Parts: sequence; C-alpha cells; structure tokens
Amino acid sequence: MLHAGGGACAEACRRQLYLMRQIRLAQGRNFERIERVWLITDDAPPAADLAPLIEGVWTARAGGSPVLAALPAAADVSHHVYLIDPLGNLMLRFPREPDPTGMIKDLQRLLKLSRIG
Repeated sequence: MLHAGGGACAEACRRQLYLMRQIRLAQGRNFERIERVWLITDDAPPAADLAPLIEGVWTARAGGSPVLAALPAAADVSHHVYLIDPLGNLMLRFPREPDPTGMIKDLQRLLKLSRIG
C-alpha cells in the first residue's frame, strides 16, 4: 500500500497512514505480505508524533519524481491510497475517505488469488 504526501502530514494524511496500518493488521496471517510505503513529496521532515503511525513504513523522498506523475489522481495523489503488486502494477486506488471494511475485503480477495508476494 502506498500513500504520497507532504512531510507535515495533515489530518487526512494521518488518517490514511492509520488506515493502512490497521488494514494490514486485519489481514491476519497474510499481513506480512503487505508493505506500506509513504512517498514524501516535499522537503518537510515527518513530525515526531507520527512515529507510532509510521513504524514499519518505508519512506522515501519523491518530490519531482516520475513515480508521482505515474500515479493516477483527479486532483492530488495525496488524496488516495494506492495498492501496487510486487511486480509494480497498480492494482487499486482507494478514495480519500475509503470504507475500511471494503478495503479489507478487497485485499483479502487479492491476496487469496495472488501467487506473488
């Protein structure tokens, strides 16, 4: 699961990071098959109080990266959580305020059918 956004991480960003963590844990024995990534789109450092939310999250600076341009978004890539498979294929794009139950079910289906990752 991938989230892209600024290092200041406003409330919507924090909610997405929280959902990513909780949805990963909800996958039970398959939770280890899911990695979480936060592409930081600016030079701002992550706030210190984000430590519990980003524990175990891969972070990378991506400001101006072509990766950001490849992520589909009507307005802003930070409005979405993206699901990318281990081969680099974009599988799903969740909306800004996703239904956590639906996300859990989508991931369960994909993990059940996937032979990779």
